[in-house]
Amino acid sequence: MYKNEKIKRVANIIGKIEDALVIFFLFSILAIAIIQIILRNVFDSGIIWGDSLVSILVLWLGLTASIVASRQNKHIKIDVLTQYLPDIYKIHVKRIGLAFASIVCFCVSYYSFVFISGEFMFGEYVFAKVPVWITEAIIPLAFLAMGIRYLLRAVLSDTGRRV
Repeated sequence: MYKNEKIKRVANIIGKIEDALVIFFLFSILAIAIIQIILRNVFDSGIIWGDSLVSILVLWLGLTASIVASRQNKHIKIDVLTQYLPDIYKIHVKRIGLAFASIVCFCVSYYSFVFISGEFMFGEYVFAKVPVWITEAIIPLAFLAMGIRYLLRAVLSDTGRRV
C-alpha cells in the first residue's frame, strides 16, 4: 500500500482517529436522544439545547463518516463510462474522476470556509455560549480532508489504494 513505514503508521493512526470519531458522534447522538426521551416522558422536562446538539452532531457524524467512506474507497461513484472502456483507459478515466472530485471538494472547502468566516465575524451563539462557527467547522475540514485524499489517489498509480 505505502512504501514508507512512517507514512503507513501515520495513515493508520489517522484512520483510527476517524473511526473513533464516527463511533463517538453516533453514541453521543444516541445518548442525548435517549436522555431527552426519558426526561420528557418521565420528568416532563428536557435539556433545552439537546435537540440542537443532536442536529449538530448529525452533521458532524455525516461528514466524518464521509471522510471514512473516502478512505475506504466506498464513496458514491458514477462510473457508467468505465464499464465500456478497454482496461488500458479505465485507470486514466478513474484518475480524471478522482481529480474532478478533488477539485469539487477543494471548492466546497474554500467556500464553506468563507461562509464560516462570516459566521465568526457575526459572533452569534447556538446554545450555551457555543459559537455558531465552531458547530459548522467540520464542513471545510471534512471537504479538505476528502479533497486531499482524492487528489493523492488520483496521483498514485494504483487508484484502488486506500489513502
